[in-house]
Amino acid sequence: MDVKTLTKLTKWMETTDLEEITWRSGADKISLKLNNNPEHNTTIASTMEPVLSPSIGIFRFARPGKTNHLKEGASVKAGQELGVVEVGKDFKSIAAPSNGLLKIISIEEGKPVEYGQPLFFIEPR
Repeated sequence: MDVKTLTKLTKWMETTDLEEITWRSGADKISLKLNNNPEHNTTIASTMEPVLSPSIGIFRFARPGKTNHLKEGASVKAGQELGVVEVGKDFKSIAAPSNGLLKIISIEEGKPVEYGQPLFFIEPR
């Protein structure tokens, strides 16, 4: 098989969802494999635990009249209140699931949140 035919075959493969093709002609054999979807083979692993919103509502770092000075990199203890979700006149607590370091705060004060939305990420100790 010549380079011109290989080029045509490769370009054709890029227009399809094929990832691999084997071509046989008599005693000659060639296999082509394209990886058009690199994330297909990507594995992401993390030891961080997400802390999810318990309901829909408005996120607050602290209940009215209280303060909460959380910063990324701070140590947290299991059960420590990280913030609250305001639902009407009710406040649903968001507690740390384990002891560890608060690595990521992914929400801002006063922003609406969805049920199950990740608000914090903690690296357990």
